[in-house]
Amino acid sequence: MNLIRTFFTSTLSAYSTVLFSGRPYLGLAIFFSTLFNLDAAITGLLGILFSNATALLLGVYQERIKKGLYGFNGLLVGLSVSLYHSIDINLILLLFAAIVLLVFITLALEYILSYFYGLPVLSIPFVIVSIILYLAFYDYKNLNEKQAYLFPYDKFFPEIPFYILYYLKSLGGIFFQTSPWSGLFIAVILFISSRISFFLSVIGFAIGLLFHTALSGNTNDLSLGNIGFNYILTSIAVGGYFLIPNLSTFVLGGLAALVSVLVTSFTKIFLVQFNIPVFALPFTTVTLLFVYVSRLLKNEKFVLVDFHPGSPEKNLDYYKTRRKRFGSSGLLIRLPFTGRWKVTQGYDGKFTHKDSWKESLDFTAVDQSGNTKKGKGSTLNDYYTFGLTVLAPSSGRVVKVIHHLEDNPPGTVDTENNWGNLVLIEHTNFLYSQISHLQKNSISVKEGDIVSAGAKIGLAGNSGRSSEPHIHLHFQNNPEIGSPTVPVSFTHYQEETVPGLKIRFNSIPKEGETISNLLTDFNLRNFFTFPPGGLISVQLTNNHRKTVLENWKVHLDLLGNRYLEDDNNNRLYFFTSVDSFTCLDYIGKKHTGLFFFYLSTYRVPFIRNQSHWEDRISYKHFSTALARVIKDLVNPFSDTFGHTWTGKLIEKDSQLILNTLITGRSNASLYELELIPGTNAPGTIRIKDQEGREWTLKNK
Repeated sequence: MNLIRTFFTSTLSAYSTVLFSGRPYLGLAIFFSTLFNLDAAITGLLGILFSNATALLLGVYQERIKKGLYGFNGLLVGLSVSLYHSIDINLILLLFAAIVLLVFITLALEYILSYFYGLPVLSIPFVIVSIILYLAFYDYKNLNEKQAYLFPYDKFFPEIPFYILYYLKSLGGIFFQTSPWSGLFIAVILFISSRISFFLSVIGFAIGLLFHTALSGNTNDLSLGNIGFNYILTSIAVGGYFLIPNLSTFVLGGLAALVSVLVTSFTKIFLVQFNIPVFALPFTTVTLLFVYVSRLLKNEKFVLVDFHPGSPEKNLDYYKTRRKRFGSSGLLIRLPFTGRWKVTQGYDGKFTHKDSWKESLDFTAVDQSGNTKKGKGSTLNDYYTFGLTVLAPSSGRVVKVIHHLEDNPPGTVDTENNWGNLVLIEHTNFLYSQISHLQKNSISVKEGDIVSAGAKIGLAGNSGRSSEPHIHLHFQNNPEIGSPTVPVSFTHYQEETVPGLKIRFNSIPKEGETISNLLTDFNLRNFFTFPPGGLISVQLTNNHRKTVLENWKVHLDLLGNRYLEDDNNNRLYFFTSVDSFTCLDYIGKKHTGLFFFYLSTYRVPFIRNQSHWEDRISYKHFSTALARVIKDLVNPFSDTFGHTWTGKLIEKDSQLILNTLITGRSNASLYELELIPGTNAPGTIRIKDQEGREWTLKNK
């Protein structure tokens, strides 16, 4: 049964993968669109089945097969093989041999392109094998040639402008269909799948058409539909699929479509001699080139999708939410000290944080009254900062240490050695942290050492251009001391405010703030411990006293992703660190126990103190279908649709209570939740939505 399910899912996914989707129901619709040419539909289906069977036989990871990553190239080879030849046993035998070759080429290219260049395979295997196949046709005499198939009902297709007709035929050409009916069917599927992809397909084809006609290119190239699809696929891939869609990537996708016209004309000159179509060679060549160069540029306007890609809309929403929540560094970055410290000079500080070094922070230890020293401060030991432990802000390799400089007496500075004693740490190839003004001979690491976040690296001092003991921290892109600084946010810290502690996530401390690292409460941490394979039984009761039982199982996949899954395959992806529990995403139906647990524990720091904090949560869970369509179209150009999740931790009668509130753009309350932790998750959660409906979730 599992094998049948794998074949069924992987077959449908292969169809949808061609249009940069992975949803089986779209794959089924695309399969029906190929029935306008029955021969192509049959050989295309055989191509998928042969590919998946070969991959299974070779022991390829089944999850990749299910996603259609091997079947879609087999589909394209199968569709192409019956373009000029009738189906018989000889053609099927030839197709099978070609598919075996295809799978081996795919596996080899996957390793080469992914390992060395970080690039996808796309449809390169299909292009290579199809060219080999078409050349091999000349050597086999038992194959029955035929004329290209014409759908008999094309004559009933309504009269429309030629450029729209060419666009529809080009969409059909993706699946070797010549009927505009098929192209219309695929256009509808593409729009349902992704409005951004549909928009990019129109832009890409329009640019290709204008460029081709402006240079008096052969109009037959576009009227048949077997070339224009390259412009469409290139525009979608570059403009919105492999890069996070925005106005800049739309322009880049248009330029890629323009270049693909030139590459198409060049390719056609060589292949036409053998009566071979250009296939998807222009699309694959140009897309890989543009994606690879975008990776090299490291331009913030051209951000590559570094997670498993979905639709452009999902990629954009996920990226914006992730960036707002976690920043762009992808690192755990902590404050470089313990205890209460004050930011005595922040970014663009009025003293020394200017010009190339404006993104810098100075920290000074303070007592409960906010004082930085005791007495008159005539000696270094009068200052609370002097001699305190300094920590590595993030994991990395120590690349430079200076430790021999004297500490200045209070009120004096060393203008010849501005940075004083310092430690420079490499965190990634292009991110370094520099901690300066350390105490002479106090540095406990040496160059080449590997340090972890929070590891001791030395003691706070008063060396260099420092009149009072403090530590200076900045981040830079180069390993040279004194390189220009770059802004980098801290993963989390707590700030002392008038209403109480405010937990800051993905934030940069401001001048004048008194801040500290989080102090972990192990009871709360144990409450959020979910060992893989664990089972949690809960019951959800609404205000009509209707109770639903749910079982949540804890999973850990091969990529290290942790998630909770209920009986109906709803999933909550999460991450547990030393300091906090974080929900990453929820996929499934609303108004389930798992969904409410997601809303109530979206982000929970493991602290006991009364505190409050905010986070961004995606609009996708709180919008109607029509509203999502509108927001998806506007989202590449605006950043106004993220909802706000607010958490507040209070202690009442020695009982810790987490109150959460989810608000939209107008600050209207969408959900109010109260969580009372127990021995095991989920504890007791009370939920109320904007319509007044109420639920209670607790352990069974």
